[in-house]
Amino acid sequence: MAYVPLATVLQQWQQAPEWQQPQQFLRLLEHWPELVGTVVAAHTVPLELTGQGVLRVAVASSTWAHHLMFSRSPLMAKIQQTLGISLRDIRFSNRDWQPQRSPIASHEALPKVGKLPSVAPAATPQEAFQRWQAQVRQRSRDYPLCPRCQCPTPIKELQRWGLCGLCATRQPRCQSR
Repeated sequence: MAYVPLATVLQQWQQAPEWQQPQQFLRLLEHWPELVGTVVAAHTVPLELTGQGVLRVAVASSTWAHHLMFSRSPLMAKIQQTLGISLRDIRFSNRDWQPQRSPIASHEALPKVGKLPSVAPAATPQEAFQRWQAQVRQRSRDYPLCPRCQCPTPIKELQRWGLCGLCATRQPRCQSR
């Protein structure tokens, strides 16, 4: 039995009809921002290229789906002309939209950020409340104090009412008839 070089086997495998469609879909994913533009690409994700020539695309909202329905024919023609992929239809739906999932994005394209602090989930409601309370204290520590109750108050409330919002609502209203 003669051995066949691996490169030959892989080439034959890639030429098989059942592998043509996934390769076409990968090319489509790679060129999607060029085909539709960066704004549309940010609100769409190609999901599947079916064997019947139907491209399923997830969109961010039903408004995007409605808008893209009108540009379906020119987009199909552009895909045929640019990539040589013949489509019978493109279906846009927001049902499968997941903004965090983008097959186009690569790890290199993601912004580099420092290590985020890890926060364990609160074990009890009391612990969650205490964490929230500490965060509120931290944010409000530089606020000026309300002249009536001495609570930290956002500067805009003091400019508008001269008091914190709580004290302003407790003030007696003028009773003129």
